[in-house]
Amino acid sequence: MSKYDNVEELSLTEKWSADARRAYCTLESMGEEWSVTNKDVDELMKGAIDAHVHGAPDPLIDVGWDMAEIAKYACDAEMGALVFKAHTIPTAATTLFVQNIVDEYAEQNEKKAPLIIGGVTLNSYVGGLNPKAVEMCIKLGGRVVWLPSHDGAHHNRVIGEPGGIELLTPAGKPLPELVEILHMVKEADLVLDLCHSGTRERFIILEEANKIGLKRIMLTHPNWNVNKASADQQAEMAKMGAYVLLHFYTSVPHFNNPNCDPWEMLEIIEKVGVDKVIVATDGGSVINTNPVEIMKIFIKILLAMKVSPEDIKRMIKTNPAKLLGLEE
Repeated sequence: MSKYDNVEELSLTEKWSADARRAYCTLESMGEEWSVTNKDVDELMKGAIDAHVHGAPDPLIDVGWDMAEIAKYACDAEMGALVFKAHTIPTAATTLFVQNIVDEYAEQNEKKAPLIIGGVTLNSYVGGLNPKAVEMCIKLGGRVVWLPSHDGAHHNRVIGEPGGIELLTPAGKPLPELVEILHMVKEADLVLDLCHSGTRERFIILEEANKIGLKRIMLTHPNWNVNKASADQQAEMAKMGAYVLLHFYTSVPHFNNPNCDPWEMLEIIEKVGVDKVIVATDGGSVINTNPVEIMKIFIKILLAMKVSPEDIKRMIKTNPAKLLGLEE
């Protein structure tokens, strides 16, 4: 008899053996039915639009690359456009400089530069629901107005912090300053992103947007914990005109978000419909690889999960181009 005969085999306990069955059955079934090559991924990257990416400078989050570095990576991958979001500074003010840098890089390397797009996030750094901040974004050529993210009242309620920027009156109506901003976004033909607002808030704002004829609307990661909505709720919002933006960062488990469910992502795509879904990275965090590599990984995962190349093209090229007014 060995002194190790009674060693506990954790891998034979139900928790870990069930997880092993799940992992190996998934992996082997994908290998049997579908072969994904780098060539497949590289082809889909050509002209791809990342509709939500972070890059330095943004002192609130741990961005690992500056915007110009990311733009050069995107140029090498032959991507079509990048939409830079920051929680603090208005990215509409940085896009000109980033575009000039990547244009020069593209010329030196005989490539085509991606289009660099920015906007403004209506957090406390720009005065919250501040029409002047939206006016500044418009004058700078920004294309996206994000409602409050980390400073939103709903965001704070979720994470247990006090205060925050409210979007609605106590009676459940959009605040007058928000209504003014919606009209400004509509008149300038910009994109409104409902960002970290709650599900009830999003339905109410969508109704107001429909009433005034605001057409370009996006829902940032409505499958994530901070502003999570059900697949059925997301499908209803899509019927009200919104594009559902699903991110790698909030759909595929990783270090900072281990509880994401990629199979839920597929359910959302099915219920919402591929014509109203955009997939993007939400990349830029120092704990992950650069956003361009994240997009490649995301495409590979989608292919392995049996999403067709045609549907992926729609979600990373056709739909974001339509939303952003880049069809040409």
